[in-house]
Amino acid sequence: MENIKKHFFFIVFILFFLSINSYKVISDVRPFYDWDESIYVQLGKEMIKAHSPVPLWQGKVWLDKPPLVPFAYGLMTLLPVQNEVSMRVLTVLLSAVAFTLIYLFAVQYSRSVVVALTTVIITTYLPSYLQRNQVVNVDVFLVIGWFGYALFYKRRLLGTLFLLIGVLSKSLLGFYPLGMIFLYEVWIYILNKKKNRKEFYSYLKTIALQFAIASLWFIWAYAVYRQEFIQYHFLDNQFKRVTASIEQHFGQRTFYIDLLLEQMKYAVIPAILSVLILGITFLKNKSKAAYFSLLFVPWFLFLNVTKTKIAWYLYPVFPQFAYLAVYCVSCIKKTWIQVGVAGFILLIFFTFFGYSPFAPLTTNYSSWDSHTEVAQNANKIGCKNLSILVSENTRTSYATLASMDLVIHTTTWWGDHPSMAYYANIKTNNDYSVGSFQDRLKQAKKASCFIFEKNDEKILTLPSGLRRADTENKQYVLMMR
Repeated sequence: MENIKKHFFFIVFILFFLSINSYKVISDVRPFYDWDESIYVQLGKEMIKAHSPVPLWQGKVWLDKPPLVPFAYGLMTLLPVQNEVSMRVLTVLLSAVAFTLIYLFAVQYSRSVVVALTTVIITTYLPSYLQRNQVVNVDVFLVIGWFGYALFYKRRLLGTLFLLIGVLSKSLLGFYPLGMIFLYEVWIYILNKKKNRKEFYSYLKTIALQFAIASLWFIWAYAVYRQEFIQYHFLDNQFKRVTASIEQHFGQRTFYIDLLLEQMKYAVIPAILSVLILGITFLKNKSKAAYFSLLFVPWFLFLNVTKTKIAWYLYPVFPQFAYLAVYCVSCIKKTWIQVGVAGFILLIFFTFFGYSPFAPLTTNYSSWDSHTEVAQNANKIGCKNLSILVSENTRTSYATLASMDLVIHTTTWWGDHPSMAYYANIKTNNDYSVGSFQDRLKQAKKASCFIFEKNDEKILTLPSGLRRADTENKQYVLMMR
């Protein structure tokens, strides 16, 4: 009862969050958007249908990331509920879990429920979170893994569970909190010779066990797929994303700094002050609270030296800076003054910064456009397989990127719209050259279907026997043998 009273306002906020976001995704059903949402949905759907231990795309093994996220969303396809609803409701629930862990983390290291609640409210309404709270994504799993492990790393079962969630969703990145906390524990043990040796050795056993269990998937994947796993998982999706701007993910050196400033605006100023204060406090007192309060700042610094610039890589950093932006409130001893200052901060956030408490009801990330309609029509008319010629712009971009070695093995899997594979619900191929698509047209068998943009019709030679199967689409031509 005491805990309920202490955290009453957070409980009210989480219930409000669950209600407003669940209502939105249930009442306003929209198609899965391109890119990531459609990709993870299709991967999970095929994984569950084929009872595969790894995700599948059009029957091909997908080794870019571990299988947890596709598997979790794939399970939703077993429910007698529209996938666009069941999968997004799952995301809303996972987001609530993530915010609960962020809240507990902030309470533990600021010693203030006011700071913790303000941190969660600000994080919830940042544009990146407004989107990620309602759509299929991998990032919410990483946040759960990171903050859960930071809270419970000394408890073998819980710590291992949260580490597994992080690792099996984002691969090596899931080990980040383990590595940062290990550095802290070792440093403190070396500096503080009075530290209980038995306790430190117990920690080493715990972290070794956690690391070993979380590494089992990598060992299994290498044993099964050998060099293919090394190339696709590590070289393409770990090393290359750090060292090259692959797949048109370009950006200035200040890409992530600009994104942080864009979303948090002037709140970045008190956050920077908190970084300085906490950094000095840690160096002087070796304070655990100060170190953990800055736990995810090094990840932000690392992001700024990577070559691939992708906005959602900053997703797990936003709670860190929201916490730092209001950390100064914890220095106030009187609770009622803390509430007043936090209320003023939120007033600025929702008025001067332009955010709205009801923003989740008005945000939309996709619509039933021409590409989803033509894909659904391909399914309705009984196509057995589908070939798609990507747009002229995509063909040109791909040729340029390929010449610069800025593509990976899955680049050509997705086409212009990965959602077309899901909504067509048949075997789909994407062609990145007119020549290869032309060859498919010539070799077409019965019930084979083809999609291309109307402005490409003038450059194609259409063999006899093909008929237009959709004459109403504004952008695409659908033809069937």
